Amino acid sequence: MRSVKRLFPSMLFAMMIAYFGYHALNGEQGVLNWLVVQNQINEMEVELAETRAEREGLEIRAARLRSDSLDLDYVEERATALLNIAHPRDFVVEIEAPEGR
Repeated sequence: MRSVKRLFPSMLFAMMIAYFGYHALNGEQGVLNWLVVQNQINEMEVELAETRAEREGLEIRAARLRSDSLDLDYVEERATALLNIAHPRDFVVEIEAPEGR
């Protein structure tokens, strides 16, 4: 009985260490969850960079169509591509699509 009383504080301390150690790894704010969150943050930063690059490209295209800096060559190029027409002075060269497409 005396040996149980002597081991009780050590056993209690070991159980506390195991409990807090488990929650430090697997808890809501544990190390493993922190790694998952860091991975999500990295993925979102990549997506943000891609979205910003796309936005910059769209801003450049929009700037070409504003009345104060209208690029007539760009307007003609876009109209030709969207309407699928060519100017009478233009030369149109048709290229066959490679097989398999």
